[in-house]
Amino acid sequence: MNGRRRRRSRDLTARRRSGPAGEVVWWDPADQDLAERTTLERGDLGRGWQEVPMVNNVERLDPLGDDPGSIAVRDARLRRRITALDEGRAWRQRTGGSLAVLRLEVFANANEQDHRAAWRHHAEDSLDATWRARWRERDVAPGWIESRWVDTSDRPELFEVDGSTRTDGDGSSTRARAAIDWLRIEDHTDPAGDGQVTAYEHLTVWAGRFHVTVTMRHDLDHPVDEVAARAAAALWRRLVSP
Repeated sequence: MNGRRRRRSRDLTARRRSGPAGEVVWWDPADQDLAERTTLERGDLGRGWQEVPMVNNVERLDPLGDDPGSIAVRDARLRRRITALDEGRAWRQRTGGSLAVLRLEVFANANEQDHRAAWRHHAEDSLDATWRARWRERDVAPGWIESRWVDTSDRPELFEVDGSTRTDGDGSSTRARAAIDWLRIEDHTDPAGDGQVTAYEHLTVWAGRFHVTVTMRHDLDHPVDEVAARAAAALWRRLVSP
């Protein structure tokens, strides 16, 4: 027990990020500690989800592609200066096999206006190109891929989904909906040749210095809208409205 207390009380400057071994220190230790401690908790996703290791996950400091849309978003990101990154925590649904992956970044500049404006303008093109690039990295020719915005009117009511007693009366639900960007990617790439179409819910939670992405992979005929909304609402509450 004493040894455990000593480990917890170490100066954060001695703490190594849980990223690739041997990388040059670029992160702020306090921000990195906060990023690694902020996560989805038991119950945020509902019943039937369990945390799983991402054994083959490659953490990317830059998650975007090289298309013009991604370059525009990247330029806005760089101006904010990233100070922490934690990527690769994942949860799998026992029935259906859907997968949720969390990526949490912290930026030095809390002003997200230009970054978010670039994302809203270029997100569809950027995600299309990025998904195709990831398939090519695996030596797989990408099939038909399309990303599109999920309109706020088509989303589940965030706080009704997660059981919160808060309503639009105090503005919580309205502010949460406004802080979350949601796109859906339909991917017809079929390397196994079994005719399966995969969908991805791509949700971004904008919370000042915090920039959180939840990506949920699922079969097209197995929607996870309510789970995605529940996860995004839980993260927004944890970061912005404790």
